[in-house]
Amino acid sequence: MLMVGDFPPGTFTGISMVNALVKETLEAKGQIVVAIDESAWRFKGLSRIIHYFSRYVDVARPLVSCRVEILYTNIPLSRFGLLRLILFSFFARIISWKTTFYGHIHRGDIRLFFTSSSVNRFLLKLSLSFFNRIIVLSKQFADEVKAINSKQVFILPNTSLLEGYSNGRQYQYNRSFLCVSNIIRSKGIGELVEAFSSPELTDFKLAIVGNIYDNDFYRELEVVATPNVVFHLSKSRDVVARMLAGCSCLVVPSWNEGQPLVILEAMSLGIPVIATRVGDIPDMLGNDYEFLFNPREPYMLLKTILNFDEVSGKDEIGKVLLNRYMANYSQDVFKRNIYELFKVS
Repeated sequence: MLMVGDFPPGTFTGISMVNALVKETLEAKGQIVVAIDESAWRFKGLSRIIHYFSRYVDVARPLVSCRVEILYTNIPLSRFGLLRLILFSFFARIISWKTTFYGHIHRGDIRLFFTSSSVNRFLLKLSLSFFNRIIVLSKQFADEVKAINSKQVFILPNTSLLEGYSNGRQYQYNRSFLCVSNIIRSKGIGELVEAFSSPELTDFKLAIVGNIYDNDFYRELEVVATPNVVFHLSKSRDVVARMLAGCSCLVVPSWNEGQPLVILEAMSLGIPVIATRVGDIPDMLGNDYEFLFNPREPYMLLKTILNFDEVSGKDEIGKVLLNRYMANYSQDVFKRNIYELFKVS
């Protein structure tokens, strides 16, 4: 099996960590997996294009030298990403036309992207046509893909990499909030920092853990951030695990998401969550979950935080989320899905 995509340590995102987990799960069953890391976030313009073409050479070697039964890669939802994927898929198909192609969509705005323009419709339809199997995160996304392409669609929910982690701490509410996100505008960090600058949240603490992907945006945040907001410019698993297990609540203010890994990590630790009502988040937390708000609305984010502060039984909220995680998203569930998807016994 050949896997092509982002992997840690080259890239630390939910997608790269799921790619690594798929690889580890298959290797634990004795499968031979060759991974080619495409991580390109450090490159800009022409340098990025050159980087991707150099990865195509790396892909060609195993396709030419040995029989690759499965090629697995991620399907982006951007015009540049889809153009690149079309070139890559055409190139790989010519070299190894018998290989079964698996494409994994992690985004939650499939329908929005597809219906936003005729160019997007053309690029996405053409991209999907190269794949024998398409992997999505939930039934909602499966229905959206089936409306575009009738190929086989498989549902593979994410899981938590922190399942079973414990620092021996019992949950205690102390008004310490955490956001785990790379520093990108579309992750809603600007609205979150704005909310915590409100006088009503002076006694609340916010830690933002992540890597800088947009230096200009980070400098903007530094100017407006109040003393109760602290940036931790790291996304090591140890740091995330320790801070997540010790916080009062995780906040996910993203404009768009699929099925955020960090929410599953919080659920697996019994930590309450405040999040935007986007992608698969409402289904993850439960459609009657009361601490959801619409993206790009700092006032509603502020109001949701204050509502959470006033509610009683916060530890029970965490327990409900933990039970929901174990029933639907545990590592055992993930492994069973992987074995079924790739026909591994």
